[in-house]
Amino acid sequence: MMTPYTSPTRTNENAGKFAFYAASTEGQYLIYNVDSKVWVSYDKAYSYSYSNGPGKAKLISDKTNAQPWKATKTTAQNGTAAYEFQPITSTGKADKYMNWHGGIDFNPVDNKTITVGLWQDNGKQDNGSAWVLQEMVSNTYTVSGASVTINGKTYNDGDKITVSGSLLPSDVTAPEKDGKFATVQIDPATNTITVAYYDLPTLEDSEPYTNAWLYPIQQDKVGDATAWKDNNVYTLGNKVLQASFLNTEKAIYFLGSKAMNLVAGTEPFYVSFGSGVSVAASQMTLGKVELVDLAAEPNAIRGVKHYAGKALQANYTYSYNGQQISIVWRAVLRSGSHYLRTEMELTGVDNVDMFSIIPMSYKVDTKAAGSKPSAIGNTRGKVILNDKIFAGLETPTAFNTVEDVANTDYSIIQGMWSRHTTLKQGETWKVSAVVGLIAQDGKQSSKNIRETQKRRSFLAYSERERAVPWRANPCYISWYELNIDRNNAAPGREYTNMTADGVLDVVAHWKSSLWDRYNVAPKNFVIDDGWDNYGTWTFHSGFPREMRDIASQAAEMGASVGAWLGPVGGYGKSGDYRRDYWKNNGGMQLSNQKYYDTFLAAATNLVKNQHDENGKGSFGFFKFDGISAQGTAVGPDPGDTGNENAEGIIRMEQYIRENLKEDIFFNTTVGTWASPFWYKITDATWRQDADWKKIGTNPNDREAWITYRDMQVYNIYVTDSPLCPINTLMTHGFILTEHGDVSKNMNYENALNELRCAFACGSGMVELYNDYKLMDKINNGKLWSDLADLIKWQKDNADVLMDAHWVGGNPWNGYRHEIYGWAAWNGKKSTLTLRNGDVAAKSITLTLREALEIPANISGKIVLTKPFDDQAALEGLTEGEAIDIDQQLTLTLPANSVFMFGGVEANDATAIKNVVNNETETLANATFYDLSGRKATAKHGVLVSKNKKYIVR
Repeated sequence: MMTPYTSPTRTNENAGKFAFYAASTEGQYLIYNVDSKVWVSYDKAYSYSYSNGPGKAKLISDKTNAQPWKATKTTAQNGTAAYEFQPITSTGKADKYMNWHGGIDFNPVDNKTITVGLWQDNGKQDNGSAWVLQEMVSNTYTVSGASVTINGKTYNDGDKITVSGSLLPSDVTAPEKDGKFATVQIDPATNTITVAYYDLPTLEDSEPYTNAWLYPIQQDKVGDATAWKDNNVYTLGNKVLQASFLNTEKAIYFLGSKAMNLVAGTEPFYVSFGSGVSVAASQMTLGKVELVDLAAEPNAIRGVKHYAGKALQANYTYSYNGQQISIVWRAVLRSGSHYLRTEMELTGVDNVDMFSIIPMSYKVDTKAAGSKPSAIGNTRGKVILNDKIFAGLETPTAFNTVEDVANTDYSIIQGMWSRHTTLKQGETWKVSAVVGLIAQDGKQSSKNIRETQKRRSFLAYSERERAVPWRANPCYISWYELNIDRNNAAPGREYTNMTADGVLDVVAHWKSSLWDRYNVAPKNFVIDDGWDNYGTWTFHSGFPREMRDIASQAAEMGASVGAWLGPVGGYGKSGDYRRDYWKNNGGMQLSNQKYYDTFLAAATNLVKNQHDENGKGSFGFFKFDGISAQGTAVGPDPGDTGNENAEGIIRMEQYIRENLKEDIFFNTTVGTWASPFWYKITDATWRQDADWKKIGTNPNDREAWITYRDMQVYNIYVTDSPLCPINTLMTHGFILTEHGDVSKNMNYENALNELRCAFACGSGMVELYNDYKLMDKINNGKLWSDLADLIKWQKDNADVLMDAHWVGGNPWNGYRHEIYGWAAWNGKKSTLTLRNGDVAAKSITLTLREALEIPANISGKIVLTKPFDDQAALEGLTEGEAIDIDQQLTLTLPANSVFMFGGVEANDATAIKNVVNNETETLANATFYDLSGRKATAKHGVLVSKNKKYIVR
């Protein structure tokens, strides 16, 4: 759609109206902007460039200077009848196509500086060049009862108003009355506008939400979820928030939440059909409304399902052009949740032409909140945030936006889900939204987000709600050792790529070198490319038993197997061969239903059938690599096809979790972007840009690679999307190989730095791209024991690493290296890692409060100890002694160094009284526990035995 000032828009109410006048040449038209009373024109030229951007279309007032557009009927990629519009060159030819400006995808707020652009692809090739024209039928409405205001004009009882298109209840404003809430009803059968007033409930004060705690810690101070009905008002609440809803018997309305500074008057949702016909929830047929008890599920995969809850549920039906849709809407509050969620399930009773859904629309009292909300980040699926709340649709493809209400202290926060496709008969779409509290510790207004609890408040929600809570998942991946530059055999000779025998050899070596010696192993052994027949995602003959033997062998170490699949085909010649297979068959894209079915069949076979005849072995990991061709992304590929390709991978992963294996590990890689709502669906996303690269002034290529990898995380996630967790990123963790264009430095100390950083960064998924021959060779195989220590360290710290966050500066700021690292804190326990990637020693000054992001309302001391014997002392830090969290520490790190520490709170109850070195014989066979009371798998760090604490070295 276009606005009256010819800017692209996805907002139906902002769409403009245009009239078409035949020009002197048949098939060409002058386009008149009815709203702005100007002509849509362009500067005539011999030819036109095809880059989208500002100024490609222009608005002029003089018809005699208006340029014509050639109009041609076409069919968009989704089958919708549409038109193409082409400017005319000075030689009389039609050239390029009027196109919906792609950049607006990532910022749908209308921008008067941007007009529609030109593009080389026609409407069949790109939906952005396919324009759907909808005749604007005039409707006349009659006001019945109270006076109302529409478009700034007041209408009284009996007055009539004629408008182009249809009125929404949100277009109509009723007079305010003290203590009353006005509802507007527009009857589509009689075109009458009526207003009804209801008593506003008294919104109760709630206890302040002061501290955010991460799952699996339950937020007991938030309290149990409760629900009650008082006449026609339903309320969900706990100790820190309440939210109320009005049931008029014809419609449900939100009545506000005092704790979150949300005011009464918004609809639960809007749905747009066809080419943008918007319908409010109150205009649909309301069915059963009820309060529902949500039982706790002790064995659930998702964290939040471990806790009971309450929901308000309502059923709706609606018919658009004879196409019926059924909607279940609910508001959900679980015990311990500092946030309210709303859910929608839309089911096609018939095939329904869809346009978009707005499942979230709230009005924020910015004066009461003390700050205006804004959308944080530069991607689709960003988070809306102020000093009191966070909000957004729980999908990475969402348009989460903020709009100020003119001349008021209110802002509208809204989430829109764009779906320009058909909801098929019997198909159900699910979409949800959240609005929650920011912990108030006195620093919530700080401009520096690291000084506030905003990140941890959002993360506390995210960890409870994500598809699977954070988990340690180190995994061997075969790409470099077995695949790179050896996976491009011609079609028909795929069996000469990687083979099962090669994988079995690797797994056997890991068993003898790691499992048999140290009793630890990766969670998964992943075959990365090279296993498939091009195009069909079936195993080639080099895998005669698929992965069944590999899975059986991995199971001897307690590990599973995993596989790479490239939704858009992959890379190099083999990627071309896969795409060629689908070139004349709808394309290798998940928006193509035939390809989607092929991809799903392959995923189903992998999950269900990779075990031996005795049932030994399992499949536990998907690497879905390339949901688009964008190495660095802020959203899907442009156009509806790009949008539906992203929705395709989301739908795929949701289906696999719901129907095949809920706790499968999904690594969704190239093409993902820094939206935290990915983790409602997947487990890991790509850090973005090059697989391997060097940056900085350090001549050591391994150290320069570590700097590049971590700089990407700092820039794309920590800086540009600061609320997106970095606790499960695909970073390309540890690469030790003779293959490919990667680090050639095989020095043990530098390799150990890379290995430790791969774990210390807190990412649950640690990718191990290591050749076993090099592991055996370097420093007489010492890296195997180092790897074992780190796998144990990650497991021992699984109760704190979900809080992994950034410490320090930019690994490379463009002209110098800065000290940086990662930390995590859960109130009782912490981790801290610092790295200096420079060739010279450097210092950093910090406090533990700053590094661990400890809330301002907590004080105390922490004891830090090193987890590994070979780690040198860090200048400026005394291990084993209590350090006040506000004490300034100046730490000096040598060149090319990494320092890891574990921490515990220090007080009378936890002070360390004994050192294991003094009682070696007594404690040699003792059982140790970590500070969370779990049996410790590694005897190092601060541990407990027989009710005494020890520093175990």
